Amino acid sequence: MSEERLKRDAAAWDVVAAAACFVVAVLSLAIGFVLTTRWLLDDHAHPLLHGVGLILLVIGIPIMILGGHFMDLGERKHKHGDRREAAVSR
Repeated sequence: MSEERLKRDAAAWDVVAAAACFVVAVLSLAIGFVLTTRWLLDDHAHPLLHGVGLILLVIGIPIMILGGHFMDLGERKHKHGDRREAAVSR
């Protein structure tokens, strides 16, 4: 395997991780919102599902922040890659 291919594959995980975090966060927040409101379930009749909804609401925000962190890592790697390419081309 060439060294260039390994560098490209290593940088690709940031984008995938960020996208996965944002998708999971949106789903978690949406499902948590539905389970905690009284649209579908009564919290007195289904306290376990109401508790799961609260947990999903609380977990969704840190997962979204983690996705932002992965985006920052990818952007930082991209900037360092541009600097290295500029130094090599000089």
